[in-house]
Amino acid sequence: MVVLKKLIMSFMFSHEELVLCLLINVFLVVSWCMTPEIKDMLTPLSEHGEACGYQSCPAPRPDMLNVHIVPHTHGELGYTRTFPQHYTGEFMKGQQPSLINMKRILDYTISELWAQEHRKFTFSDTPYLFHWWANRDATVRRMVYTLLRQGRLFIVGGAWGMVDEATTNYHAVIDQFTYSLRKLNATFLECGRPLMAWQADVYGHSREIASLLAQMGFDGLFINPISFDDELDRMRRKSMEFLWRGSDDLGAETDIYTHKLFDGYWSPPGFCFGSYCDDPLLITSDSVFRNIDERVDLFIKSILHRQAPYYSTRNVMVMMGQRFGYYDASIWFANVDKLINEVNKKSYETGANINLYYSTPACYLKAVYDSNPTLDTKQDDFFPMAYDKFSHATGLYTSRPTIKYMAREGHVYLQMAKQLQVLARLWNNDQLFEEFQWVMGAFQDHNIITGAMHDYVKEYYTDRMYSAVQRSTLLLKQAFNKLRRSSQSNIYYRCSFNESSCANTESPQFFIVIYNPLAWPVSLPARLPVGNHVYQVYGPKLEKINSSIVRIPGAILAIPERAATADHELVFMAENVPPLGFRSYYIERSRTRDVRSTIIKKIKNKNKKYLIRQVNPKMADDNLINDEDYYYDDVTSTARTANRIVYGDFGRHKNYTDGYVITPRPRNKSYESTTGPEIIDETTEIKITTIDDTDEVKQGNLSAETTAQPSSDAVPESDQEPSAVEKDSDTSTDPRRSDMDNNGYVVSKDMFISNKYIRINLDSTRKITNLTLSNNVFLALDVQFYYYASDKPTDTGRTDKKNPGVYLFRPVDSNPIPILDFIETIVYKTRVVEEIHCAYSDYVSFVARLYTDLPYIEVDWVVGPVPVEDGWGKDVFLRYTTDLGNDGAFYTDANGRQTLKRLRNLRATYEPVNMDAIPGNLYPVTSKIYIEDEQKNLRFSIFNDRAQGGTSLTDGELDLMIIRRILTDETGTEMNLNETEYDRGLIVRGKHILYATKMNHKPNMIYEKRLAKEISLEPKVLVSEYGGYGPYLKSKWLGETNEFSALKKKLPLGIHLLSIEQWNEATVLIRLENYLEKSDAIRSGIKRVYLRDVFVNLRIRSIAECALGGNVWLKDWSPLRWNKKTEFMRSFNEYYGRSNTSTVYADEPRMLSEGSLEKGLTLRPQQIRTFVVWFDYVDLKLGNVL
Repeated sequence: MVVLKKLIMSFMFSHEELVLCLLINVFLVVSWCMTPEIKDMLTPLSEHGEACGYQSCPAPRPDMLNVHIVPHTHGELGYTRTFPQHYTGEFMKGQQPSLINMKRILDYTISELWAQEHRKFTFSDTPYLFHWWANRDATVRRMVYTLLRQGRLFIVGGAWGMVDEATTNYHAVIDQFTYSLRKLNATFLECGRPLMAWQADVYGHSREIASLLAQMGFDGLFINPISFDDELDRMRRKSMEFLWRGSDDLGAETDIYTHKLFDGYWSPPGFCFGSYCDDPLLITSDSVFRNIDERVDLFIKSILHRQAPYYSTRNVMVMMGQRFGYYDASIWFANVDKLINEVNKKSYETGANINLYYSTPACYLKAVYDSNPTLDTKQDDFFPMAYDKFSHATGLYTSRPTIKYMAREGHVYLQMAKQLQVLARLWNNDQLFEEFQWVMGAFQDHNIITGAMHDYVKEYYTDRMYSAVQRSTLLLKQAFNKLRRSSQSNIYYRCSFNESSCANTESPQFFIVIYNPLAWPVSLPARLPVGNHVYQVYGPKLEKINSSIVRIPGAILAIPERAATADHELVFMAENVPPLGFRSYYIERSRTRDVRSTIIKKIKNKNKKYLIRQVNPKMADDNLINDEDYYYDDVTSTARTANRIVYGDFGRHKNYTDGYVITPRPRNKSYESTTGPEIIDETTEIKITTIDDTDEVKQGNLSAETTAQPSSDAVPESDQEPSAVEKDSDTSTDPRRSDMDNNGYVVSKDMFISNKYIRINLDSTRKITNLTLSNNVFLALDVQFYYYASDKPTDTGRTDKKNPGVYLFRPVDSNPIPILDFIETIVYKTRVVEEIHCAYSDYVSFVARLYTDLPYIEVDWVVGPVPVEDGWGKDVFLRYTTDLGNDGAFYTDANGRQTLKRLRNLRATYEPVNMDAIPGNLYPVTSKIYIEDEQKNLRFSIFNDRAQGGTSLTDGELDLMIIRRILTDETGTEMNLNETEYDRGLIVRGKHILYATKMNHKPNMIYEKRLAKEISLEPKVLVSEYGGYGPYLKSKWLGETNEFSALKKKLPLGIHLLSIEQWNEATVLIRLENYLEKSDAIRSGIKRVYLRDVFVNLRIRSIAECALGGNVWLKDWSPLRWNKKTEFMRSFNEYYGRSNTSTVYADEPRMLSEGSLEKGLTLRPQQIRTFVVWFDYVDLKLGNVL
């Protein structure tokens, strides 16, 4: 009767109501719309023997080898088809749909599971599951509810697509899992919660991803593939399953059982039963064609001798499936049924002691855990991944750079939208978030962000991402107009700043809004495309802001399809943009610049040294992190609060930035430079374009030429050359300074650019040769483009080698070719920024910039179209050459978070077989790569704006791959990485941030951590519509709120407000992250946050802590504990490669108490804590108006 009641109740909730409930449940608490009847149908009836999860697992036979048969399919979000094409099988209009499609796979699999109660099936492709679910009636849904609560349908992974582990950012990965796990929770309750993480088709596996998965509450991680030589070594050591520590700083709470899938997600050789498989089906009924006996013998032999010897318990797991398998589910299940029955029968008859049964990854893990094995340990990662001795999957770190950049940009806009939805208390935007999170989740998939897809598939996903980002600006419009107290008709536009194009900034008057999604003030340069005019920039209180214009790089102006007339950029520093808030600036064109040139002759004393800043080299560096909190143990120190910020108005608070980390300050005012060695190959024949013995001050339309004819406006020769770094000198009579005061710029023949931190010097060919820091540190530096010619093994008859392609990187020659057809160098100097524009060929160029108050070098590079007319594909990279000695060691980030040590030509746990020295030393760089010279006590770091491959092949060098244009394909699907646009090769623009510092100065280490956050979550500039308010723009703008922060208390140094998003009508989800590593901290590095009164308009009443994924209450989760063969080292980075250092093993970390709103919430280095927060709004009405 109870079962019958469930059948009847399933029809009491209409199809339309279910679809609406599913959509709303993404953002609202489950109980809001899930009826008691549906909850009842998802609750196992224990009295009828029903159970899900571990309780549904059959007991293994302790006296036998237990073979867990796991039917499974593997879908793709990209690759050869788009999402809709994979789902429906409809590839082209007018053609018959393919039978191989996800809709048919789910339909047929559910039917076959329903037909036989002993069958089980494991499913991992969540986007397809929910698309299918939204289009199924109540009868099918009832069947799924039953299969879930009986443990016959098992969901693994839980991600919105299988995340790539090399190129994704940890924040985006957490968001993706949160979105998907919440949908599973809302739809299927506990029986739909994935217990196992599933990374079965990812080329390389990250320690940070393992850490995140452990913190999300997964009990196990199943991975594939790993390097072939690593796998062979693990087979010898019986280490195909092991305990992986994801974070040295967090310790045991990031330990996760990890299993390397023996045959990946494929069936064992000879036992693929799909219609398109080549293996024979099992025949039992026909005496002539009967093959069951020989097939059973082959299977038993394979298990006993091919697989079981490499595992330490009497359990092995055998996948039964393939890519897009089970569209013919009846054939699969019929043959698997036969295999299980006949093998067990044979085992009983012969005493083979082998026991087959339907199982799931969770049941396998439970059987292994109950066997109480002692596992090997792992503390590094699985990069780079080698297919074989000739092939490394390191090309995917760089392939399709525009996709990787779009993933980063989309993530920032999604965070802005989530924050402002809460902080501005907007009307419901659930549909917008559903579409945005769908595509952002899909972008993290191992086929999408890596670029492993055909061009039309790429266009499908980029169109969806562009649409989602554009729609989010409608939400930003609602929020800005509400918080600025402005008209709801105001529109804010995104501009194509990547090509220095924005029609709205060419208006005579306009305003911009800069939004900062970080929880501390950020200073950044704003660059707005404009014409060659005189402009004035005003701050929120109509204060004048120092600004300049400078020429847009020639490579950008030369883009044929660039839709802009602007040939200059207006540049100014947006100082201390409020945390979790915005600042607006008003810009007006005051007049058109006169077309004239003023000539200043160079000084004749060639031996006279440039006057630059001096320091006492014996003095210690001033702190880049000027925050007193750094020098206190935050757990024991008294909480301090900043002045309360008046809502939307900071003009009255002179001490607004007190206690925040703003911009590093220099120590002294002057120093003398030293000249370093020039880095130039004297045998190379190149064309050098220089300027004559004059400096040209451009006050009119600037051409690309670097020479000027004398005019009657020439001024007398000065006694010495004015120095751009002599900030305190009298420049009132300097014509160049006079023009800069009218926000002009100088086209200079100076052999350097400088600010108060750095001086970059040019050699006699006007190439960058070295830099000098304000503490008298000298560093040789060369910036040079190279390319590797891509291998073409099929052209040379090497059938034993795979072709290079999206995944695979292999050069035909280990010696790269410098791209140096000529040297064209122009030096621009303004009050705000000094720039060196360098072009070395028709398709590569870069600009090196020093902003007045920033302690790093910005390298703005442009590459493309990469020429392939010679028939050779090319891998283009930037090499930064210094004189540092790093002894083969370099460091890369892991998914934008922790740092891992790399050693040239080495692996931490095995000896590589015939490693290719170029691709075999390439590692993924998501946000940062650096080298250190222990003798000189120097560190040289590069921060990138998207995922790239990076390495240090020679001491002192850092290489970052930029773009790949490859004419071959390793997939066999004609997926050539030959990206074009407008019938020519792609043009790509990006940035590298170069930062040099003392390697042991911990405040600077913290500054670098914070800088990485400011790059990955860069504040965004939105521009008012053309003409703004018309002739009354300035007065109207001034009457609105032009500065706002949602914070009224600062957070401790090292604390990042990782997430704030609407959870339901009464709650928000908040994540706090301590982004410091233990190596950064002077003391414990533990921070305490008093969350109750952090926000201006939110009064927090209570909190409850979740696991990282937001789908499990932390109090309800207990991690599994495993026996270990060896203890973990305290720090992998500290001891990797140091054979003469005694090993120090890790202590189990002290588990901190939960904390409270009153006592504060503690966070250890690298810890992320997730809370559901109940709150009330203060002085903020619901809707789009105040």
